[in-house]
Amino acid sequence: MKFASIRASLLVSAAAVGAFSATSAYAQSAEDDNGGLAEIIVTAQKREQSVQDVPIAVTAVSQETLQANRIATVNDLSSIAPGVSVRPSAGGIGVPTFTIRGQQSYGVVAGSDKQVSIYLDGVYISSPRGSIFDLPDVARLEVLRGPQGTLFGRNATAGAISVVTREPSGEFKGKLEGSYGNYDAYRLRASIDLPQMGPFSAYFSFLRNSKRGDIRNAAGGTLWDRTLSPQSVLGKITRAADYLGSIDSNSYFAAVKFESGDFKTTYKFDKNVDNGSPDAVSLVGYDPTFRLNDAQGRGTASICANNPACPGAALFAPLFNAIYAGNNLYLNPSAQRPDVVSNAWTVNRRQRIDGHNLTSTWQASDSITVKNTFAYRKTEVFAPSAIDGISSLVFPAGALPAYATFIAFSSIGRHPGINSVADAAGAIPGIIGANQNLVGRQFMLTASQASSISKQWSDELVINYSSDKLNLTVGGLWFKSDDQAGGPEGMQNTFSFGAPFIPSPSSNVVGQLPLGNVGRYLNKATSLAAYAQIEYKLTEQLEVVLGGRITNDKKTSTFRWNTLASSIALPAIGAIPAIPASNVITPRADIVPPVYKKSKPNFSIGLNYKPNDDTLIYGKWSNSFVSGGSTAGLEFEPETASSFELGLKADLLDRKLRVNLALFHVDYKHFQQPSSFTSPEATNFAVPILSGLYGPTIGALLPGSLSTFVIDTGNVRAKGFELEVTAAPSEGLLMGGSLSYTDVDFTLVPAAFLASQRGEYEPSNRPNWTASAYASYETKPLFGDATLGLRLDGVFRSRYHLTSQPKFQSLFAFNANALSSPPHWKLNTRVALKHINIGGAEAELAFWAKNLTDTKNINSTLFLTQGTAVNFDPARTFGVELGIDF
Repeated sequence: MKFASIRASLLVSAAAVGAFSATSAYAQSAEDDNGGLAEIIVTAQKREQSVQDVPIAVTAVSQETLQANRIATVNDLSSIAPGVSVRPSAGGIGVPTFTIRGQQSYGVVAGSDKQVSIYLDGVYISSPRGSIFDLPDVARLEVLRGPQGTLFGRNATAGAISVVTREPSGEFKGKLEGSYGNYDAYRLRASIDLPQMGPFSAYFSFLRNSKRGDIRNAAGGTLWDRTLSPQSVLGKITRAADYLGSIDSNSYFAAVKFESGDFKTTYKFDKNVDNGSPDAVSLVGYDPTFRLNDAQGRGTASICANNPACPGAALFAPLFNAIYAGNNLYLNPSAQRPDVVSNAWTVNRRQRIDGHNLTSTWQASDSITVKNTFAYRKTEVFAPSAIDGISSLVFPAGALPAYATFIAFSSIGRHPGINSVADAAGAIPGIIGANQNLVGRQFMLTASQASSISKQWSDELVINYSSDKLNLTVGGLWFKSDDQAGGPEGMQNTFSFGAPFIPSPSSNVVGQLPLGNVGRYLNKATSLAAYAQIEYKLTEQLEVVLGGRITNDKKTSTFRWNTLASSIALPAIGAIPAIPASNVITPRADIVPPVYKKSKPNFSIGLNYKPNDDTLIYGKWSNSFVSGGSTAGLEFEPETASSFELGLKADLLDRKLRVNLALFHVDYKHFQQPSSFTSPEATNFAVPILSGLYGPTIGALLPGSLSTFVIDTGNVRAKGFELEVTAAPSEGLLMGGSLSYTDVDFTLVPAAFLASQRGEYEPSNRPNWTASAYASYETKPLFGDATLGLRLDGVFRSRYHLTSQPKFQSLFAFNANALSSPPHWKLNTRVALKHINIGGAEAELAFWAKNLTDTKNINSTLFLTQGTAVNFDPARTFGVELGIDF
């Protein structure tokens, strides 16, 4: 998008917001006693400070913003902070994908870490799976941008998200909230604080969140039978969801505080049970010659490179075209969010999260505070998803001749009696006759059934010392995690064309899933760290900041891969691959890579200059890293970030105007990118490495059990600026917004990786420009204490690529609308009648809308052999809400 167009969009939007808010207003919530902007307290440096005194680019998302924008999870934070975009990863596994300062954070590969750390009440959430969940009592969200290695440790090269829940008040009070909206959405929240009893105070909250999905599943109701697995994940029979993108979440939160004199300890418990459905995946189009993923234009040669049973496009294309012709694919060439898709494989997920947090604080003296946080968390996620947008399909009668031809010619030289083209041609009629009962079965293409169990333990001790000239923060951290990831026990994680047919054991169950081709990751990690930060005033205006951290990581991993004994030999021509009566799988030797152990330091140095109490100018250099590791022997180096930042924080015009500006330059090395073996490029890249480690036989077989791995995509440089402005021009009127620009460049791409990407690898899913604008308005009392409040929020993202190979993918016409996301604004609004007195209780009645203009854009794209599959931004939602405080 040209800069002139961007500027015009921003000016029009700013004018709209100005027109909306150009009215006298009354609202004390965002103002101090003098009518200026209120002080915002954050803990971005491990102690409470005004956000204007912190030399970090940090955005504190207040309760008002959380409520107005319906922010319930970290997944809703897109563009609320400048330069920050968030979207859910494909596959329905509850992993948020962040983009901050040109860096993307995934963490979807078992045993890997993410570039944006998420903290809940000071506790690092290790597993990215299931980190999208509701919390009923969020006091604020802090978004820290840029490397945060000194105080927040490893895995924060792009930034950190800190979620802070409220403390017990010690007063007897309660709150009831209920909302109802389109898509049969309802949200119920109940919270009650108990009166303080001696040194104890407590509260309990419950949140029920439910919404029908915004896209209908034409294959809803398809039943899947997992009785052959000894692990009961969702029960033995699961059902494809009728609507996709549904919410079905129950959240529980409790806090108990003990406070006596200078000592305080708070126990917090959170639990989330989520049975919603993964987002819909839509097929944009496909290449009928099935040459899309071939680097040299040889049909499916790259797909078949390590599979001797795959004879190439001449036989592959007729088979798939016949299957596609016999099914309604609900093709979506417009690449706009559709009303219906066919995702027969997608069933409701099972997400269970439990967390325990014990935080104790001792005010040892006026200058010294000691704080210790011990925590345990467990996350369990199971989320089958049709990641190709069409799995599974019903095998039609019209595809039998192509299937028989495929089988016959695949068996030349591999099956007794089929040694020539003539032998293969002669076998075709017999194969057709013997396989009539394949008609009507489910034909699997690319579909995942990710299952994971993650446990973590941590303890962090922080000591703060403060005096007129010196602030000292010293801390130590112990962390341990134990993760398992893969498919359900005894079953493969990702089904693909390699084992396409799912037998039907009874009339009311479509697919009985077979055992075999198992791949399960077992990963353990221990991390020890010590850190210190010194802030020393050289003069009343000038302060130097020095920080350091040393982290020792140890990771062990095991990859367990098994198979059915009967699947080793080629079955007789015409036979249907059978499930053995014994249901016994034959284990292979575990893949056990060497132990990963590494100590790495982090440093930061900065200068803070305060010419007056309302202005901070700072400059700093800092670094951070993401831990390295191994995926079944495919090793990856630690990712490192080195950042320069220059910032200004100023309260102007008697604190009526607040301006925060940050300029940054970040160099990332060994950028860690997830890759999937559903991609032929990934297979071509990994097989030579695996063959060198374990020999050619195992090297060729492993990709069939591995699902994802981490790839080193080289060095990335990002530079740009972030601007935030907030104004309270008159009593009660609050306006603000943000603007950011990020320029991203791959400065070094490893030759082997670049070759596997057809010689092209460009930044993707990284908008250059993001912006936001908002205005809130509250009238003077209309009757009694009742006021009318209005708020409008808009967030903007410029055009960005959805693929790292835009030139290659643009060769295929059906991809035209799936190559990029267009520039667009999203608008959210809330209109509320506040402070209504009802029998001594205070009520609030509101109307809200999210994605007011109903943008239907793609938020992620997956290019596969069988076509291009996409996910979308959620549809417009709106409703009414009633809250009562008593």
